[in-house]
Amino acid sequence: MYLKSGSTLFKADGSNDRNSVFHFMSAMRSCFGSRVSFTLLLGALWCSKSLAGSHVGDKSGRTYKPHILLVVMDDLGSNDLGFHQSNISTPHCDSLLGMNGAIYLDNYYVLPSCSPTRSALFSGRYPLHTGIHHWLPASSTAGLPLEDETIADMLHRANYTTHAIGKWHLGFSQWEQTPTFRGFDSFYGFYSGGEDYFSHVAASQGYDMRHDQHPRCGPECTRIVNETGNYSTHVFTREAIRVIEEYSSSMTIENRQNRPLFLYLAFQAVHNPDQVPEHYKEQYSSSWPDNPRRQTYAGMLTAADEGIGNVAHALQTAGLWDDTLLIFTTDNGGPTATCAVQGSSNYPKRGGKCSVWEGGTRGDGFVSGLAVEKLGLNTDGGPRRLPNLFHVVDWLPTLADIVNVVPAANKPLDGKSQWLALMDDKVSVRDEVFVGYTHNDETNEWYGPALRYQNWKLVQGSSGGPDQYDQHARGNPDDPQEGGIANTTYLLYDLETDREELQNLATLYPNVVEKLRQKLQEYQQTYTPPQPSSTVGCPSCPGPVKTFMGPTWMPWCKGSSQIVVYE
Repeated sequence: MYLKSGSTLFKADGSNDRNSVFHFMSAMRSCFGSRVSFTLLLGALWCSKSLAGSHVGDKSGRTYKPHILLVVMDDLGSNDLGFHQSNISTPHCDSLLGMNGAIYLDNYYVLPSCSPTRSALFSGRYPLHTGIHHWLPASSTAGLPLEDETIADMLHRANYTTHAIGKWHLGFSQWEQTPTFRGFDSFYGFYSGGEDYFSHVAASQGYDMRHDQHPRCGPECTRIVNETGNYSTHVFTREAIRVIEEYSSSMTIENRQNRPLFLYLAFQAVHNPDQVPEHYKEQYSSSWPDNPRRQTYAGMLTAADEGIGNVAHALQTAGLWDDTLLIFTTDNGGPTATCAVQGSSNYPKRGGKCSVWEGGTRGDGFVSGLAVEKLGLNTDGGPRRLPNLFHVVDWLPTLADIVNVVPAANKPLDGKSQWLALMDDKVSVRDEVFVGYTHNDETNEWYGPALRYQNWKLVQGSSGGPDQYDQHARGNPDDPQEGGIANTTYLLYDLETDREELQNLATLYPNVVEKLRQKLQEYQQTYTPPQPSSTVGCPSCPGPVKTFMGPTWMPWCKGSSQIVVYE
């Protein structure tokens, strides 16, 4: 049973040795050495003998399919989880990263804002090819192309039961764009991009919280739920636990093996607005006495970390944890001086959300769970870091290899399977990532593109975001600090020696600039323009419809406004 806010089923005191980024590695190898205090439950599992399983690179004949928990954080600063020597308490994420088999992705790239990353995650294709170059307003008709197979569609073909909880933000102008038409058996959450954490009214003034109860069903299976006053992180944690308990109670052991669980948990946290129950914020009053914004943000992240711990505990209680693969990703970097300014920190990376600087596009990603060793992904006997380039588009083909299913061939994928690289970091499956474009909402201008090739990064034109650095991690004044002036032609950085993107080397290495410029041109030849906000026969949304919750966001195209709403 989910406990009330402030309590946790997945206990840890959050104390950490801050002497190194991965302070817990040596401690985990000796099991509970050093000053790190971890959950007794997981500790017993970590110290157990090696698990038997399918330790093979060749997936032919392999039938083992793990349960998959895919956790997406929203606007997470890449310097904010506890293991980054942050002053924010995230003991459960720290513990998951300390497990035998855990793999932290050192060079993990996402997109500059939320909808582009989610479209890339679900389709295995760059926004360059889906037309979702920027976040989608609630009134837009744009969405993930209906002909694209999603990661949930693919796992459904592999006989998974699939459930989505939390934030969608991939379009909802017509029912066919909503989660239960895109591969999920059920959905509990909100369709739009952001809303009040307690009232669940979106920034565009419509209530947005619903339970879509059956696949491909539409309005007759959608129930608007009254969660007014309930903090969204707690709501989504509660619902994730409910799905786990219902799945466990309805499945025999044999049926679990034949029909495993895919649970997509997309927290609203730590997206703006800055809101959290007061007791989470209070624990940081002495850490940042003059920075209430940072206090609130830290409390929001701690609450989300607590939720992840509760969900992991529910999986263990249900007897599913031994066969669970946990994937953790952010959708973009934290907003510092860009987009919606919050108390996040991407230090020492430059920039933040809505920019193609490293602070906006290079974020936290890791895999954990006891299924990692069973799958043969990490048999080193401890957690490790993967230095290889990895992009969010890679998850779909990687999971295809893990569950032994072939992705649909209707459109070429940009993602590459990282299956072999996860097993052996000497195997490199990509040497470049298309970092992307970004958009300035104030000037309505597009910036970029940017490309990373090996250790080089080329930015063509402006970065799209303020040329600034945040200083939270050093305890300096909260205001972002100005960096060097960016020119508007080509910016070239050697990220191996200059991860802060301070030294523009374009004039020193013209041959490198030309090589990367040609690569960018190749991408641009397949460029898909941004989807329009309205289409023939489906204008921009006329606004929320009236329900018992007041104005409420609902699909409106193709007769979708003829809805039935159940209280």
